[in-house]
Amino acid sequence: MSRRKTKETKKKSHPIFKIFAILSTLIAMTMCVLLYILDMVPIKYLMIIYSLLAVIYIIFLLLTFIRKVSTGVKVFCLIIFLLFDIIFGFGIKYVGKTISFVDLINNQLFQNEEYYLMVLSDSNFTNLSDIEGKSIGVYQNNNSSKASKKLTSKITFNSIDYTNIEKMLTDISEEKISAILINNAIKNLITNEFSYLELNLKEIYKLNVTLEEKNIVKSVDVTKESFNIFVAGGDSYGNISNVTNTDVNMVISLNPQNKEILLTSIPRDYYVNLSSFGEDAYDKLTHAGYYGIEESISAVEKLLDTEINYYVKVNFSTIEGLVDSIEGIEVYSDYDFCVTNAPNVCFQKGNNHLDGYHALMFARERYSFQNGDVQRVKNQQKVLTAIIDKITSSSSFITNFSDILDNLGSSFATNIDSKSISNLVKMQLSDMPVWTIESQNLTGTDYYTTDTYTYPGTKLYVMKMNPESVEAASTKIKETLN
Repeated sequence: MSRRKTKETKKKSHPIFKIFAILSTLIAMTMCVLLYILDMVPIKYLMIIYSLLAVIYIIFLLLTFIRKVSTGVKVFCLIIFLLFDIIFGFGIKYVGKTISFVDLINNQLFQNEEYYLMVLSDSNFTNLSDIEGKSIGVYQNNNSSKASKKLTSKITFNSIDYTNIEKMLTDISEEKISAILINNAIKNLITNEFSYLELNLKEIYKLNVTLEEKNIVKSVDVTKESFNIFVAGGDSYGNISNVTNTDVNMVISLNPQNKEILLTSIPRDYYVNLSSFGEDAYDKLTHAGYYGIEESISAVEKLLDTEINYYVKVNFSTIEGLVDSIEGIEVYSDYDFCVTNAPNVCFQKGNNHLDGYHALMFARERYSFQNGDVQRVKNQQKVLTAIIDKITSSSSFITNFSDILDNLGSSFATNIDSKSISNLVKMQLSDMPVWTIESQNLTGTDYYTTDTYTYPGTKLYVMKMNPESVEAASTKIKETLN
């Protein structure tokens, strides 16, 4: 009787083993398909992976499906299948996340400009309906008419146009107008260049204006041809689609044949021509960002006499998240200094281990240095170089891969197509080459002027370019590319 029950138990257990074997095979096949779709693993590695998996699964499937094989062996096969299922389950999650991330950053090419309806902090106005029928000051710039029109669909108001920011701010302080409609740029100016007015405002409404999208990609075979990437670092947190001025303006020149990278930093206040608005339209490079990434690129191309193939947009969230994801970076500081606006944040001369927050503070500070913005761009290069070194020369990128993607999220955008991104990753994984990284900075002289395209009549600090510095930088870029 007991022998008969044992045989029946063995027979009934067979379907369970087979079901697990089939499910595990389907999971493995899903993983293989996703790896192929991802298109980032070199073909030589894919072939090895596929071949090993095929041999392993054929052996264990045969052991599972052959009746004469003992139950003990089948249990062992089941355990192996379960282990593979766990591994491939995580693999499917990460590969799927990578595919989604590449799609996300390529789909964030639209740009929004945020506008704010601001009133005096001590006023009784608390919401949009309180401004119905009142006078609103609107500073005239590229998209202010769109913002004003959008606001008109919400309330009726008397629009007062201004071309002088100081006049508009004075009028609201004297209550000649009830509110002002301003973008993020003017909002920053109020707390910086116009801080002497001691104007306290509060925001009661916010709206977005979408900028016209332009295709400015100049595609190359990134594994064989040299190319330039413009890095625009916005001075804000949050969604990368928001238009802001750019704290970081850097050209990364890559030569994939020689494995050379050249970082060329341009001070944010460099006085450049905004070619879209005419030969006489000069402004700080940082202000070009208000008219979209295309204007910044056009100004840099003209300045350095070079072609920008692609761009990458980052902001404060990008830097903090990325550095934290790779468990910090080692950066060498040329000086002992503390951050002006955060005196408890200090750095020592020599090597410093920085988390995301401190890396951002290190890259942003300029008032602590005698040469101000020149030293800041050097520090920005140090941070970027440290990030590149850690990602390409350690296991941090692989072990923290999921965290990196989670932290970048919506704070990173690029017009580099997904195929080129895949090819770059495959090239790096194929040979794991060590890249040579050099850096250079443009220099200039301090100057104050009322002649800026964005804020005419307002006295602002700019950095007048040093022609020799620009020519030397342009020559070095061409040497790297060629």
